[in-house]
Amino acid sequence: MCYYIGIEDLAANAMIEILEKKQKDGKNIESALSVTLRDLEEYGAEVVRYINQTSDEKALLILSRASTEYMFRNYSDFFEAIDEGESAIKLREGKTVEDLKEKFRTYKAFDLISAYMAETTVGILYAKYNC
Repeated sequence: MCYYIGIEDLAANAMIEILEKKQKDGKNIESALSVTLRDLEEYGAEVVRYINQTSDEKALLILSRASTEYMFRNYSDFFEAIDEGESAIKLREGKTVEDLKEKFRTYKAFDLISAYMAETTVGILYAKYNC
């Protein structure tokens, strides 16, 4: 079996991890969160590496222009595109960690969720987003 990881899952799980860490540390999460496509690619590569090393399953990232367009078309209630010097995905105002978890973690395999939350994978995000 192979896990196919789309950009919408990467973005949602990156945002969950960043927001939860900031909440835990008592940092301000009032401003809307955005994550660059470059950072998502790095996070995704580490998620794949983690799965491939810790389970019998394999993982594959699906990162393309078509998959990004698909995400903005089908998950426009969660995400919007921004470009402030670098292309990024912004979480829509009013969306919470619980909203993201309900939509993007409810029916995911344990291996995937573990990889999204692993110390080695989230470390990439924490370093870049002041967590």
